[in-house]
Amino acid sequence: MSDVVNQNISYTQGKNRFNFRVAGIVMDVDRVLLHQAKQDDFWNLPGGRVEMNESTEAGIQREIMEELGVFVQVEKLAFICEDFYEYDGVNMHEIGFYYVISLPEGHSFYKEPQFNGLEQEGNLTFRWFPIQETEQMELYPVFLRKELVNLRDASGIRHFIQK
Repeated sequence: MSDVVNQNISYTQGKNRFNFRVAGIVMDVDRVLLHQAKQDDFWNLPGGRVEMNESTEAGIQREIMEELGVFVQVEKLAFICEDFYEYDGVNMHEIGFYYVISLPEGHSFYKEPQFNGLEQEGNLTFRWFPIQETEQMELYPVFLRKELVNLRDASGIRHFIQK
């Protein structure tokens, strides 16, 4: 039996790709932490793909540890999104679990307006944005543009389908 190098729940079939994604919503007073890959012209929440036999909560903790080298506290599941979009010529079908998470209290990341992550040779840029600005940003999935602004007042888990 060979060792499995990549256990991410993601597969490609022709020009179609499925991802099981998890993302973290880190809020600090009136701002939210977003990240952008060097090759992209849009922003999204930090996170990545869930691995086989991994809970989504464990997945977001692992992903943030890989991206930022810090253990986060999972507060609550806020959103589930079924997202259908095109990226780099591939038709994407993504199921995403979006958790409110928090960095350790007083962590230096709260003081830095922008910083680089650890993954992808530092090509992930992390930046704090005022939550009110998210409505006008190139932020994906699109539902986040409005929902992040209303998150503090929302109760329960919200489900979205984006086509």
